[in-house]
Amino acid sequence: MKSLKSLCHNAGLTLVGALTLAAASAVSHSEKAAAIDLKFDTPVGTANIPDILGRGPGFSSNEIRYTNVAPGVDAKITATVTGTNYSFLGHYPNYSANTAEPNDDEAFRYQIATNQTGQGQMTYKIDLFNSGGTFTTAFLAPELNFLIYDVDGEAIQNEAVRIAKGTGLVSYQVGSSTAALIPTEDATSYLFSGRGADQAENNTSGAAIFRFQNVNSVTFQFEANTTIPFATAPNVVFSALDGDLSYIPSFTGTFNAAVDTSATAIPEPFTIIGTLIGGTAAFRMRKNLKIGNKA
Repeated sequence: MKSLKSLCHNAGLTLVGALTLAAASAVSHSEKAAAIDLKFDTPVGTANIPDILGRGPGFSSNEIRYTNVAPGVDAKITATVTGTNYSFLGHYPNYSANTAEPNDDEAFRYQIATNQTGQGQMTYKIDLFNSGGTFTTAFLAPELNFLIYDVDGEAIQNEAVRIAKGTGLVSYQVGSSTAALIPTEDATSYLFSGRGADQAENNTSGAAIFRFQNVNSVTFQFEANTTIPFATAPNVVFSALDGDLSYIPSFTGTFNAAVDTSATAIPEPFTIIGTLIGGTAAFRMRKNLKIGNKA
């Protein structure tokens, strides 16, 4: 029968060896990989919301599915609204802000009821799958880029978008103007807050670019805080996302340089290996020190 020390030693080598192979595979994959452009123009089913203000027909269900958002990739988007008096209104696929810019974007609307105030949130979860229309086998994307726009707010309603740490976000960019989104950070998330002033949809002041790596799903949490009640109708929140960055050439203003957030992204296999090896080395060092102290 092998000793416990021998078993642990062999198990450790097996684990590190397996992780080393996984890491080598991951590195080889990432070296060949490029960002996958997502186009939200092939929804499954029939729209049931009429064209509103030129945004095109929409889907009222919280969930919308797309086939072929990229070669070999399908997608499912789920909107979940929380907050007293807040409710979801609809998805708007193949959205185009105007005729001068590329479309293929995904827009949405949610609202707070008439004459109400308070905070509300909408999580917007994008899941990727291998194509085929079954939406069963997750697709791992080496890199995704999103332009989120029209997150600005107004005098009676503040808007923001939040992204949790450790979910694959590796960088972000906000506009360079004094009216741009304000990025802040806490222990668990990054928050990008509008300044409560209405901006044009194609203005960098109400937009941000987010880059993710090694993910099969991405979740944005959009937030609203209505401080003054709108007495004549529900107060609607509208924003949109561009999954191939094709709208950027039509924007006014510029974006700041990217801010690296990769330290809070999903750990790569090499990080795990480094932790294991570092921990083993530290253990051996402590053990040797104890032995030396006994001499």
